Amino acid sequence: MRYFDTHAHYNDDKFNGIVDDVLKKCNDVGVKYIINIGYNIESSIKAIELSNKYSNIYVAIGIHPSDVGKCSVEELEDVYNKYNNGKIVAIGEIGLDYSYTKENKKEQIELFKSQIDLANKLKLPIVVHSRDASLDTYNTLKEVPAKYGTLMHCFSPTEDLVRLVLENKYTVAFGGNITYKRAASFSKYMDMIPVEQIVIETDSPYLPPVPLRGTVNTSANLPIIMEKLSEYKKIPKEELSEIVYRNSLEFFNIKQE
Repeated sequence: MRYFDTHAHYNDDKFNGIVDDVLKKCNDVGVKYIINIGYNIESSIKAIELSNKYSNIYVAIGIHPSDVGKCSVEELEDVYNKYNNGKIVAIGEIGLDYSYTKENKKEQIELFKSQIDLANKLKLPIVVHSRDASLDTYNTLKEVPAKYGTLMHCFSPTEDLVRLVLENKYTVAFGGNITYKRAASFSKYMDMIPVEQIVIETDSPYLPPVPLRGTVNTSANLPIIMEKLSEYKKIPKEELSEIVYRNSLEFFNIKQE
């Protein structure tokens, strides 16, 4: 089976000095493509540098809501103009996160909107992070639609977000979180989301799937996530993996070599 990791952070310090070995293991289990995700200026540049070294790595550049006030959208656009190597395929991860603080909601929303505007200007899709902020995420994306595609990263279904996904045919990414006990509540929502709108991810080095909690997550764990997704969707994993793989290529507009 072929796999496409739509969200990983090989620009994270946990992978310093071991990226070659990790990517070899990923290749051995059938991982063909990886989107390396930026979350501020420094990590976005590092993601691009890794894509220069590894042919199967593509890039999303963006400012995570936790970095609001630390860097600007103008700086992000400068990164695109200065370092674009033809492998920057999205703006992300961007969005809203109220899990640590709700005191800067206004600033987070403005940063989110500005990055959607940048994505529209560059004709790129967006990769959205939403945590404890589903209603504001819903309202922001309704007010400022992304014209070239929206991918909901680490999708944790709520009434608001599922409604948004179904209304606009957004793509959703499921990762290791669907193997956790609390994910049993996802079942009714999983049935509602068409398979044509689903991709998978790892969020490496974070969110390792069961039974690997407590370890450094890598794209080599995608088969575990696919197994669980297959159970939820009641579709044979061989068939589902191919659908999800092609969904990923299409969303990021990558022409398979």
